[in-house]
Amino acid sequence: MKKILVITLIAILTTAGVVIGFIKGADKVRNGLIANYPTVKNLVQGTTVEFDSVISVSLTKADDETLFNLLNTDSKADSVSFSIPYYARYGVDVTVRNFRLFRKEETVEVWLPDTKLQYCELKFDRMILNGKAASNNSAIVRAKLYEYLIPVLEKNKINRKVSKTATVKALMYCFMPYKFDLKVYIAEEQQTLPKVPGVNQTVDEAINQMLGK
Repeated sequence: MKKILVITLIAILTTAGVVIGFIKGADKVRNGLIANYPTVKNLVQGTTVEFDSVISVSLTKADDETLFNLLNTDSKADSVSFSIPYYARYGVDVTVRNFRLFRKEETVEVWLPDTKLQYCELKFDRMILNGKAASNNSAIVRAKLYEYLIPVLEKNKINRKVSKTATVKALMYCFMPYKFDLKVYIAEEQQTLPKVPGVNQTVDEAINQMLGK
């Protein structure tokens, strides 16, 4: 009986030691994750969203007189309409100093600057002007189109929102498996965490959501 009791006690102590060691090890990993500031920074910097889309514009002389005169082929027209396919990348630029990472007990806060247009290429060979293929794609026209359209694309709310969501998801994959309560702020605004299967949503819940249940 004493032998059984001793063996049971040893088993309990051994199991407790393994559990304590696991907890300590897991906490070391969690602390290391927070301390590994450059890795988190690189994760954010590498999270970009690509768009292969078309921008359509109805331009008047009041919008930009120089561009209007370059594109207008009808002296009586009040506006010109054109569309250009474009390729663009959006992401968060963390080379600036206002990137911060904090841990408050079980909560991790990540503060990031605003998302921005990082790269853009206009595809002039497929430009449509007033319903027809554009023939005047001189260097002057192209330069002026970039000058006018880049600020427009920089302010594109839909593209920037998609980029923010992608950044938040990347941080969720990084921190939430370690049972952190994650809060992400982009341009001082707290972001709503999307549902991500395997992170904060079960696979069954994701399937039911797709099926509209």
